[in-house]
Amino acid sequence: MKITWYGTATIGIDDGETKIIFDPFVRMNKRIETTPIEGFTGFDAVFITHGHFDHIYSIPELAKKDKTVPIYCTATPKKTLMGEGVPEKQLKEIKPDDVIQVGKFTVRARRFRHIVFDPLYILSVFPKCIAMFPRLLWQAAMNRKMPEGGEIVAYEIEAEGKKIFLTGSFREYPDEVYPDDIDMLILANGGSIFVPEKTKAFIDRYRPKKIFVDHFDDAFPPVTRNVSVERLRKLTEKNHPEIEFIIPEICKTVEL
Repeated sequence: MKITWYGTATIGIDDGETKIIFDPFVRMNKRIETTPIEGFTGFDAVFITHGHFDHIYSIPELAKKDKTVPIYCTATPKKTLMGEGVPEKQLKEIKPDDVIQVGKFTVRARRFRHIVFDPLYILSVFPKCIAMFPRLLWQAAMNRKMPEGGEIVAYEIEAEGKKIFLTGSFREYPDEVYPDDIDMLILANGGSIFVPEKTKAFIDRYRPKKIFVDHFDDAFPPVTRNVSVERLRKLTEKNHPEIEFIIPEICKTVEL
């Protein structure tokens, strides 16, 4: 199984016969490499973790170019995307615990929550927000137009005897039981400088064999910046040296 990070929370998974993609988003920073919308066509299914604009903004354009690909999402992003012109027949509404079969992939939606943006992170991007105020206003408008509506799902993906647990943002439900035999945790690392502390309990409890971080890039300034994953890597190596920690490169494939 091959896993590719395309930037932000966009992840492609390929088993050699079937390809699925999660949260396809064309990054909005001209200073960094990005994948054009054409790079997200040709997949057998699209899965959305939640309705924020950095997870669904590129979907209407993708749907125009790939008119047959099914797009799996919860009710709120479905409503948003229909309002943006995506045909209802392409949108497959799901809810937590639903199971979708795509080729040999078994994909289960799991109840999850969005990370809480911490004041220190907000303070760290404040100068850019002032300098790029018109763009900040546009992003604020997009965030209102594309809400998550409290509907966050993570995905449990199984194929070839392997299990991946993929998050588009990281905040677990304390009363939820997640899989304890995770071969790879794809961990969203954005929105907070305290991701190491926020994810420690989950990692301690479920001990995935590998951790693959994403969503740490400066994908849509001014509200984003490059978020260091070094504290998370060092904490993981200290507490669980048996876990392989992967910091991916853009569009470089990792084998599971």
